[in-house]
Amino acid sequence: MPVSTFLLILLSFVLALVVALFQYFYKTKKRGAKNAIFGGLRFLATFALLVLLINPKMNSTRYYTEKPALVLAVDNSSSIATFGAGEEVRNFAEAIRGDRELQENFDIVFFSFGKELEQSDSLSFDAPQTNLPAVFNGLSALYEKQVAPTLLITDGNQTLGEEMAFVAARYRQPVLPVVVGDTLNYEDLGISRINVNKYAFLNNRFPVEIILNYSGKSSAATKLEILEGSSVLHSEQLSFSPQDNSEVIRVELMAGAVGVHNYSVRLQAVDAEKNLLNNTREFAVEVIDERTKVLIAYSILHPDLGALQNAIESNRQREVELKPIAEVEDAKEYQLVILYQPDARFKTLMDLLQSQNQNYFLITGPETDWNFLNRQQDLFDQELTGQSEEFFPIWSENFKAFQTEDIGYQDFPPLKGNFGDFNAPENLDVLLYREVQGLETDVPLMGVGAAGNSKVAYIFGADIWRWRSLVFRKTGSFEKFDELIGKMVQLLASKGRQDRLLVQYEPLYNGSEEVVISADYFDQSFIFDPRARLEIALENQQTNEQRQIPLLLKGNSYKVDLSSLPAGDYNFSVRETTGGLARSGSFRILDFDVEQQFGRANLEKLRQIADQKGEQLYFLQDFEQLKQDLLSNDSYATIQKSREKDVSLIDWKYLLGIIVLALGAEWFLRKYYGLI
Repeated sequence: MPVSTFLLILLSFVLALVVALFQYFYKTKKRGAKNAIFGGLRFLATFALLVLLINPKMNSTRYYTEKPALVLAVDNSSSIATFGAGEEVRNFAEAIRGDRELQENFDIVFFSFGKELEQSDSLSFDAPQTNLPAVFNGLSALYEKQVAPTLLITDGNQTLGEEMAFVAARYRQPVLPVVVGDTLNYEDLGISRINVNKYAFLNNRFPVEIILNYSGKSSAATKLEILEGSSVLHSEQLSFSPQDNSEVIRVELMAGAVGVHNYSVRLQAVDAEKNLLNNTREFAVEVIDERTKVLIAYSILHPDLGALQNAIESNRQREVELKPIAEVEDAKEYQLVILYQPDARFKTLMDLLQSQNQNYFLITGPETDWNFLNRQQDLFDQELTGQSEEFFPIWSENFKAFQTEDIGYQDFPPLKGNFGDFNAPENLDVLLYREVQGLETDVPLMGVGAAGNSKVAYIFGADIWRWRSLVFRKTGSFEKFDELIGKMVQLLASKGRQDRLLVQYEPLYNGSEEVVISADYFDQSFIFDPRARLEIALENQQTNEQRQIPLLLKGNSYKVDLSSLPAGDYNFSVRETTGGLARSGSFRILDFDVEQQFGRANLEKLRQIADQKGEQLYFLQDFEQLKQDLLSNDSYATIQKSREKDVSLIDWKYLLGIIVLALGAEWFLRKYYGLI
């Protein structure tokens, strides 16, 4: 206890004694037993009250031990069952978890993983995908400040995520791989990947890239065929050897008819090949006869122009043409015009767009001539100050024009715009508001408005190329930014009644993928309508079985999950039941399990992870060796820790009770003796 606290308690004792003596003994003629009782009670109440106010504390130290965590991350994907190792894996995991010595030295935590990491000890070995990077990323967040050696029980074959060895290198915990499955190197030919665009244009040739791999100890010859139905479109002979064990085949096919075309790639098996499931792969291409042409008219050269072009052209159905405003003569051949930082030279083009009620995309910045723009249109009005300012984006959940999500706008760098008061109509559909110098405002930064019979999208700031770069740094892909710009372009370039109902689906789904069809429905003003009633009618082309399923509203989109459908070809029609709008299409679900494409465990990759972590590689039969290595490793020792905290010497409830009882007893006694 600090000396100051002790002195305060001593002073309280003296003060309480003085109060009691003064009230019942000072200048009192009769000093009998009653005064002594009353004085004692008053002393007790006063002293307790003063101690309660002082609240004396002392420092308490508690010692405890902390065992390291032993993380069991068990592969729950269907490839484990394919190898016939499910029961062995269960027994191995139970042996680890039930071992008494390991329990005394570790806190054993059980995780299973397939597409996602789950803290569960239920092993069914039916997960359709293996996402090993998600294991390391998830455990990193859970065990950032704790010693947690990780037993990775898996065949090492991943089907999702970035390269697992790179992610494992960032994982700060020891990783002890336990290999599951066949490790013998059989002869095996496989189609590892097919790269092809989703869309092709009528009467054009489209490229197909096929990546082939071979594993074996001798040379092998095979034949590759690309078929549409029973027609062979391409065929060639190939040879592989242990040294020359991969091949990239590039072929161009002709898009001869509009619609969805299904193709199959077939690789002739070699005599000693054990796994034939990876010798065939299918893909689909939708052939269309139109392309959206977008014009970006600009007043100055800026990195934003390249970012916009790349984002829009990430969809192969769109083509972007960049032109300085001085070279723009006509805009009739374009489905959309983007005006980048317009000045007085844009007058002719904007007059044309407004006279034809054509939609356009307006992007302003420090070089924008707002003196001209304020006169040219009456939707926005910017105060003329000649100064620039930075605007951080604030996402609005109430944006209705199309389905959107927060892609991390709070981390985005600011856009540079114009300083001064800004006036805009209240009925704008705002996607992003402005944050200025740390203050959130209701001034729009990005969104959609209506000008007469046309729609105008806007971004009131330059340097959006930094947003695209940040999205890539955070996710490893430009996809989220490109999707945002693409949806804005789709909204503005769409014309006609049927475009009020937009349906997104893939023509081809693998059996191990989610089969989700989504739809966006807009009212007559092209505002997203959350009150619509959408229904999908399905028909299996082989069995003629028909089903009708409602689409559910999720966020700003309607969705239906059809993952439970069996493999086959399906026709569908999405219909709005009250307005009558409908959109039809077809898709195919392949009887394809990516987990069955592997003929052996990925021993090399698991050994690489073990080596880079300085650990040993284990197999399911190495339980005793693994156990001894864990118990003998000094870096996994139990740690003694201490926790210090200030503890009150006296519980305030007891002090309060003493005060109430003392004062109450004094009052009743004084009342009893007629002193009140």
